[in-house]
Amino acid sequence: MELQRSLTRSAHLRRTYIEISRYIRGQVSQAGFASTRRSVRPSLCRRCTYSTTSPVRSDRQQDPRLQTSNGDIRRYSFSRISSSSAASTAWEKLRQTDLDSLPTTPDPGPDEQNQVQLYGYITSHRPSKSFDFVQLVDPRLELAVQVILSHTISAAKIGESDVVEKRLGAKGPSLDRGSSVEDLHEEHPSIFRAPRPHTPIRISGTIVRRQTPPKKDQQRVVSGGHDSSQRQGPANTIRTLDPYVGDIDLISHVEIRADSYKFLNGMPSDITAKCDTVFPPELRHLQFRTDSDLRRRIRLRSRIAGKIREHMLSNGFDEIETPLLFKSTPEGAREFIVPTRKKGLAYALPQSPQQYKQVLMASGIWRYFQFAKCFRDEDLRADRQPEFTQLDLEMAFASSTDVMTAVEELLIHAIWPNVPDIAPLETSSSTSSSRVKSADVECRDLVFPQLTYEAAMTRYGSDKPDTRLGSEIHRVDQWLPPNVKKMVTSLDDPVMEMVKIGMQGCEPAESQKFVASFLEASSTARYTNDNARIPGVAVFDPLKPLHGLASFGHEGAAKVEEEFDPEPGDILVLYSRDGKPFTGGSTVLGDLRRDIYQHAISEGLLPAPSGFSALWIIDFPLFSPTEDSEPGQGGSAGICSTHHPFTAPKQGQELSVSTFKKNPLSIIGDHYDLVINGVEVGGGSCRIHREFMQEFILREVLKMDPERVKDFGHLLRALRTGCPPHAGFALGFDRLMAMLTNTASVRDVIAFPKYADGEDKFAGAPSPITRDQLATYHLVVRDTAAAGSTPRFSRRA
Repeated sequence: MELQRSLTRSAHLRRTYIEISRYIRGQVSQAGFASTRRSVRPSLCRRCTYSTTSPVRSDRQQDPRLQTSNGDIRRYSFSRISSSSAASTAWEKLRQTDLDSLPTTPDPGPDEQNQVQLYGYITSHRPSKSFDFVQLVDPRLELAVQVILSHTISAAKIGESDVVEKRLGAKGPSLDRGSSVEDLHEEHPSIFRAPRPHTPIRISGTIVRRQTPPKKDQQRVVSGGHDSSQRQGPANTIRTLDPYVGDIDLISHVEIRADSYKFLNGMPSDITAKCDTVFPPELRHLQFRTDSDLRRRIRLRSRIAGKIREHMLSNGFDEIETPLLFKSTPEGAREFIVPTRKKGLAYALPQSPQQYKQVLMASGIWRYFQFAKCFRDEDLRADRQPEFTQLDLEMAFASSTDVMTAVEELLIHAIWPNVPDIAPLETSSSTSSSRVKSADVECRDLVFPQLTYEAAMTRYGSDKPDTRLGSEIHRVDQWLPPNVKKMVTSLDDPVMEMVKIGMQGCEPAESQKFVASFLEASSTARYTNDNARIPGVAVFDPLKPLHGLASFGHEGAAKVEEEFDPEPGDILVLYSRDGKPFTGGSTVLGDLRRDIYQHAISEGLLPAPSGFSALWIIDFPLFSPTEDSEPGQGGSAGICSTHHPFTAPKQGQELSVSTFKKNPLSIIGDHYDLVINGVEVGGGSCRIHREFMQEFILREVLKMDPERVKDFGHLLRALRTGCPPHAGFALGFDRLMAMLTNTASVRDVIAFPKYADGEDKFAGAPSPITRDQLATYHLVVRDTAAAGSTPRFSRRA
């Protein structure tokens, strides 16, 4: 009996599902053909068209409106035309209104042709005897118009059928279920007469000539793009500062006489949101509402991302998304672990899509790109976020030069032309920077200069030098008097180097005072906190004995003047280092050179360098010594990959098993970094594409545990199956946008950034784990770290 009832119920449910399915298919099909007709109300209609992958039957008459030129059926997607597009059109119509089409009388009466309905936010409000003058800002908070509200109209004209919020503002009146809009207006007319700034509203009215044009002193110079040049606003507008939303373009030739309006929400009376208000991160949404510079940066980011996509797709790249839930593999940085309900198993958030994109190259994908979210659990600073975005690309059958050329074309043709008022990129033909050719004999000429890692560290003390500063480092130990060496270092057989900081006309006394205060303030820096060496500093002063260089002796002072040609007030810095090969990203003197310049600029003694100087840094060491401050690949060889363990060695050098095992630090990697104005905005390399070579690096050179090598099994299997040569690049999109918008921190170009402690202060993340979650994911909270060896790190990784 029970079985019979169960079968009957199943059959009934099946018939019900079939009927529902038939009904939906019928509705979709009807709506699909109906949507090909022009709608009378585009802001309200829903477009739904039929989509099919079945072959077209020749014996069936097809609607010609659904056919392309080659006879294929058009495939449509479901979409909805929202009121936002209509709102944007209305604002644009308003801005482009021709004055000749408007009546010349002050009170023209109703005119259907000049009727408009606008959505936006109320900001400024100026009452008078018979009218209220309101400034209405468009939904994008970019365009504004003056609206005249007569005291004889009210929100009741919109009709009681519209939904009215129960509360208008935090302290506003409540609306009982039986009350009408008219009752609310009569009881609380001040709500409609004096709305709070930032109140969202819908206004219907007539476009009329503006009787009193905005005053000329309202015009405002606004920075656009990178520098402080004036940004030209749209036609029929003046640039002005709205006290609540910041810089806007005010429509200057017309205004709106409102016929009706409706408040769509309220603004709490206990919040004052003005453009000069400093909001904490917890009120990020109000910072967006009031900070026009922040909105402009985020919108520029969106526009640049769109142009990049357009450029990449037109050059044969496919945008392919790779998974965010990955496995833990030792690539060089700490990972974020995502526990699962399966005991002892966890995902890891990817440090980069590196392994997946290499597998794509082995899968027959010729060119790949994506805007990838990457995660690294590392110490934060101004240019770092635990969650960041990079433009990731990979090219099969390509060399490192092919990739560098593609990146240059992207910057020159897709990015720079779409940033308003930005200085051009300096190229090899427009910069005085010396160019260092690659060892690759087939290397085509690149647009940006190239400098080897060795040359960059020697000349600038950094692998990401700002070449706009000049001031190259010179080796001086060949002629430096021995007594001077003993004054600044206790190293045996040191390398002595000197750099000149050009102070551009500062008085020697001012330079002396500046450098003394700088060194005193830098008491914790590594160049003032080393027992074996100290910086030797001199200021060139023609009024002093030996021009302020007496500590160098007569011959040494003459040599300094001959080699550095100092001007009065210039600072000369002497420092020592050992003669070992360069490792890491900078030398002590390189840090000192950079910091003195930055401090002098912040003190107003030197002008900030202008323009954009791009540079390729190439020929990095393939391996670096491990350090105790950052994780490497976890091997036991005492070395780690400078970039990552998938970087190929540079062609043209002698490579043998003996070299890899006995002198791996001498091997050059086919790795390249793009540096602009002293910021590493991206990096890439030619990859290892043979399985045996990749496994040899992991097992024999880095000496990773066999279990860790197995973690790369998926990649090794892909390389084994005829993977072609390939190379790639990752452009730090956050850093690039910070540079393009001339902001000091990447937080200023990210909508919801993390802060120095890694916390999302707006949402309150990370949040505490509950007891139930601990139990579900088999976790235990411990007060101390698990015992074990400290992982070794590479500063370059």
